[in-house]
Amino acid sequence: MNQQSEQAEYNQSMIQKFKNKIHNGELQIKNSMKLTSLEFLQDLQIHKLQLRQCNNIIPLLKTSFIKELIVQDSDLRNLDGFVLENLEVLNVSGNEKLGNCSFERFKQLQQLIISCTYRTDISKLLLPNLRILKLCLNQIEDITSFSNLVNLEVLDLSNNEGLDINPLQQLKQLRILKLSECNLETIKALELLTNLVELDVSGNQKIDLTSVQLLVHLKQLNISETNTNNIDILQQLNRLEEINISYNEIYNINVLKYLLNLTTLNLTQINVNNIEILLQLKHLKELDLSENPDINFKPLQKMDQLQKLLLRNNKLRNISFLIGLVNLECLQLSFNIKLDISPLQYLVNLIKLNISQCEINDISYLQTLVNLEVLEIYSNKIQNIQHLQNLVKLTYLNISQNQVKDISVLKQFKCLKTLQLSNSLGVDITHLQYLTQLTYLTLVNCGLHEISALRSLVNLEYLNISANNIYYFYPIRVLDVEVYVKDNLIVETSDFFTFFDVQDKSKLIDRRPDEQQILLISKMKTVDTTTSTIRDINNKRKNYLSMKYNVENTLICLQERQHDIVLSLTNKTVQLYSLLDKQEQYQ
Repeated sequence: MNQQSEQAEYNQSMIQKFKNKIHNGELQIKNSMKLTSLEFLQDLQIHKLQLRQCNNIIPLLKTSFIKELIVQDSDLRNLDGFVLENLEVLNVSGNEKLGNCSFERFKQLQQLIISCTYRTDISKLLLPNLRILKLCLNQIEDITSFSNLVNLEVLDLSNNEGLDINPLQQLKQLRILKLSECNLETIKALELLTNLVELDVSGNQKIDLTSVQLLVHLKQLNISETNTNNIDILQQLNRLEEINISYNEIYNINVLKYLLNLTTLNLTQINVNNIEILLQLKHLKELDLSENPDINFKPLQKMDQLQKLLLRNNKLRNISFLIGLVNLECLQLSFNIKLDISPLQYLVNLIKLNISQCEINDISYLQTLVNLEVLEIYSNKIQNIQHLQNLVKLTYLNISQNQVKDISVLKQFKCLKTLQLSNSLGVDITHLQYLTQLTYLTLVNCGLHEISALRSLVNLEYLNISANNIYYFYPIRVLDVEVYVKDNLIVETSDFFTFFDVQDKSKLIDRRPDEQQILLISKMKTVDTTTSTIRDINNKRKNYLSMKYNVENTLICLQERQHDIVLSLTNKTVQLYSLLDKQEQYQ
């Protein structure tokens, strides 16, 4: 068979493989699939193509249909073979091998994203129609060529240390500018950008923010982690709708009373303890007060307009001040140890709730929250989840690291797409077979021996069954599923060849306990997957897991012993103080 015939046969096979995966003119191909050519795409008439983690791509694509091309996290080295005369959006971020490329031939290009490529030369960007440009993490210092981008409206240069931003003063049309973590000391060059409505200078810890007060048209501002302790410069920015001043040493937030249009406010880890000034912000919808354990939260009970409230890691126990917040749709309360969640039963409009790592054992108060779509309750002491039976709207559920064994209640959650059950030793996964809409499932360290119940999950895209005791792997009957099986005892691999072709095998990833790759079926036409080979590998793993189990049990015993000792010492201390009190009274 000559080369032309081979190419034609390849094209036809690819067309058959992907024609049913096109939705509304969009096609997504992902997960290390070996594409020797892209010529077959010319016959599919798609307008949006997304290639993610697709190695060994030979750029050969000539079509007038594609208007949006996304090639992320692959091994793309150049764009020489791409002839896309009507291309409007190009995203080649995450291609670390991408060398100097000429983008000028894409005359219609309006959006260009080349973040995390490091080596790409942007000194000659002659793209007069470009409106959006994103160049994060590219080690860029010189942007003098940007003066030609007269129509640029959105620019992201985050994480480019040593950047000289003086040329930006020529870009009069800029509306959105992101310069986070660029090691900036001044932003004086931005004073003339009067059209700016969004500015992000977070993570610049030596920056002088004085010039910000001149940007009076700003609606969104992020100055988090800038080592500022005075935010009085914000007084004139009365058009602000969203502001992030988190992780700064701020002692006074009275200036916020002038920002009456605020709808979103982030005050994570600042030093204030009085938030009564926030009662004047009648339009405030989203508020983040996380990591502020010294705040008096009682004023919140009068802020019934709030729709989103984040109170993570605040040493909260009593949250009765939330009862009146009937408009809350999103509530974050994680890392509040020994939290009393009984007031949650009154927040019936909640859509998203996170009460993870709060040492909760009773979730009966959640049964009234019938509008919940997202629930995170991982790392608690929950044994019974039957009280969740009314939450049939759930699409996302994380109950990892609890003591749940019976999950039969989940079979009625027909909308569930993401389920995380990791670190649930002894859990019975039989009822997972009914969750046919699942796309994401984690079952790490659940003590599983077999996973036959998962064979009906035809929509699954990601499955992690690492650190179990599985001997036999029942493959998932879909093309794009990622399967992680490290730290298991798999010896039977016959079904690898039943449902997995060469590309599909790239999804089966098996690693050593020390995280080094041991069996990676990918990109190779022949792989040694004989039973004897894998049995030898897994015998070593079995010994490792046995030792790991013994060590973990020993640690548990030591922790229990430590707890007993601390308890004993506490009791003795109490007795001692009691004796001292009596002695004092006697004297």
